[in-house]
Amino acid sequence: MNDDKALIVFSGGQDSTTCLYWAKSKWADIKTVTFDYGQKHKIELEAAKRICKLSGTEFDLVTIPDILRSTSPLVDKDQALDKYDSIDQFADGVQPTFVPGRNILFLIIAANIAVHHGAKHIVIGVCEADFAGYYDCRQDFIDATQKSLNQGLFGTDEGLVIHTPLMDLTKAETVKLAAKLGQDCLTALAQSHTCYDGVFPPCGSCHACLLRERGFREAGVEDPLTLRHCEAKPKQSNAQV
Repeated sequence: MNDDKALIVFSGGQDSTTCLYWAKSKWADIKTVTFDYGQKHKIELEAAKRICKLSGTEFDLVTIPDILRSTSPLVDKDQALDKYDSIDQFADGVQPTFVPGRNILFLIIAANIAVHHGAKHIVIGVCEADFAGYYDCRQDFIDATQKSLNQGLFGTDEGLVIHTPLMDLTKAETVKLAAKLGQDCLTALAQSHTCYDGVFPPCGSCHACLLRERGFREAGVEDPLTLRHCEAKPKQSNAQV
């Protein structure tokens, strides 16, 4: 396995975009993999494609057959997406958007692709401080998965290394990391997609939108996506009607 090669599990969202530029600062040979897993917010796939083009990274889309079963509104068309007035309304525990087995499946496929390309490193933007309670976003899960993958692929605990640069960061700290990575990362974040409702401009009231908004606000950084939305608005005419 080549120590200078890395594969990023890339959704086209805020966190994975930050991870992409974090990886670019560390390794010379970068590849991404994006998954179409039947998510209703497929707009993120176009975001991923745009960001790959901006970053000079090959866009690799893997379509997963209709196998993930869940009552999550991200994949079940009959389930309504919860909307909130504020983060204070979030329920404790695992959020309804959790898709069981999603990150497990992503990492298995990513490991296959990494081995094919000879990449030692896999980067994924999971985070324990993300207020979602997802079991597959914990460091314990990542450690166990890395060990299992290496045992299954190489018969040893060594081989692939799964990196989680955002694991212990708040959303505000993730924003500050993106700003530290430079203007290219912030420019790419303008093209990223976070909204679970799959719309642009973002709905502003789903779980993901509210976390993103708070992160940028607490970091004292203007969200490039908001700036992009403002620039896209048609200019109002001052002419009399």
